[in-house]
Amino acid sequence: MKILVCSFYGTNTPHFETELEIIQAHLDAGDIVSVLGCNAELLACDINPFHQVAACANCWGRRTVALSGLSPGLRAEKLLHLTKTNKKELRDIKTSFQNVEELKSYEIENFDVGYAVLSSLISRLRDPDPDVNRRAGLIRDLIISSVATYRSLQNYLDQTSFDRVYIYNGRYAPFRALLRACESRNVPFYTHERGHDIRHYALFPNTKPHDREYIENRIREAWANASSDPQREVIAARFFNERSVGVDQSWYSFVKDQKTSLLPEEWNSLKKNVVVFNSSEDEFIAIGDSWKNPLYRSQEEALDRLIEIIPQLPEDIHLYLRMHPNLKDVKNRTTEKLRTLSIPRLTIIQSADPVSTYALIRHSEKVLTFGSTVGIEATYWGKPSVLAGVSFYRNLGATYNPGTHEEMIHLIQSRLEPKDKLGALMFGFYMGTFGIPFKYFEPTGILKGTFRGRHLEPKRWVKKTAALSSLMGSFAYRGARGFTQKRLTGRFRTAH
Repeated sequence: MKILVCSFYGTNTPHFETELEIIQAHLDAGDIVSVLGCNAELLACDINPFHQVAACANCWGRRTVALSGLSPGLRAEKLLHLTKTNKKELRDIKTSFQNVEELKSYEIENFDVGYAVLSSLISRLRDPDPDVNRRAGLIRDLIISSVATYRSLQNYLDQTSFDRVYIYNGRYAPFRALLRACESRNVPFYTHERGHDIRHYALFPNTKPHDREYIENRIREAWANASSDPQREVIAARFFNERSVGVDQSWYSFVKDQKTSLLPEEWNSLKKNVVVFNSSEDEFIAIGDSWKNPLYRSQEEALDRLIEIIPQLPEDIHLYLRMHPNLKDVKNRTTEKLRTLSIPRLTIIQSADPVSTYALIRHSEKVLTFGSTVGIEATYWGKPSVLAGVSFYRNLGATYNPGTHEEMIHLIQSRLEPKDKLGALMFGFYMGTFGIPFKYFEPTGILKGTFRGRHLEPKRWVKKTAALSSLMGSFAYRGARGFTQKRLTGRFRTAH
């Protein structure tokens, strides 16, 4: 087999080490493997959005050291394969937008470049509604970089045939460019991401890890395939139990700093207490239309409309809004508004508040979520769960899924029975088992580990280059950026 592994982010553990794992596995199998890497050729990327020379040197150097330690026969390929026509396109490309909706709708052929850039931008800023005018420079650099990546891989695939291409995640700007380039040339690809814990990685054939239909099918398939396994429900239960006590699984637990069984001071068990759990929207909001909320344009709108009807709810209903712990240090319009909100019969529980998420679930009458895992966890713990959004578990029969705002309000007021736990068990089993075990990478934490027994560090000359460029500061930035722009477009442009 002829394999192409796209490896851009050399400092992104464990995803870079996952690429090393994939490369070595194919070399072991006798396959012909090529690596497509970025050697400071992008104007902006997710780990170095402002093209800092030190960060580029460190990333490039770490990848160089790591690849040199793999088995012989690996072929290194340069990223840029641009024609004169491509460079003219990049010089004249649209990079200015009036608002987020205009950016979202921007496409080039089959490449949803606007969505891709917005996804990177939102993740960088932790703001679901960024100011596109204020961030115009970064948007421009991400567009130019991702379209250059898209055209380069198209040209490369036209010249060289591959049986399979590997791409990280597929959501961020340069990686969605790679994914769409593969689709445009009908070349099979796999995206990779974390597995169910730090010792596993996952592969997703010809789709992204965020593909709702694909994941739902895998959930059902995994449950059915394990029908004779007496440990099936035990494994599913372990997933939920570990989350409830703050065990790190594939990512950091957000509840480990909370106090077990702690409820808000004003909690009144004689009331009908409905707990609303909001989410951090930055991962899913810019994936595409499949993740559009069927009821609301955003969680902010959903909460605004929910607050409007509080005076109309029966007097014995009290709402609690638990702000997601992941929003603790996030400052945007929505989070700032919620932190200062004061409404009768609505209690805001701040992100850093030690009140226990699982005590809230256990003592609530029902739970309302917008797609977070808490929605399916509530079902597992025997509580009615209302889902006012989309999620991987939406169609598993474990939640009440209102079709309109009015139906959601009706569900909040109604006496609901908990849904059957089967959907929750299916979800828990999949989330507690999916992925492929690492063979060469030994994780020692969520963001660190060794590959083949050694820590991957750049060579001494790379460290010196990084240190020198840090001292040079803005001069090094302007020079490097100008040089990169010339490589992409064929001419220098003013650095911003």
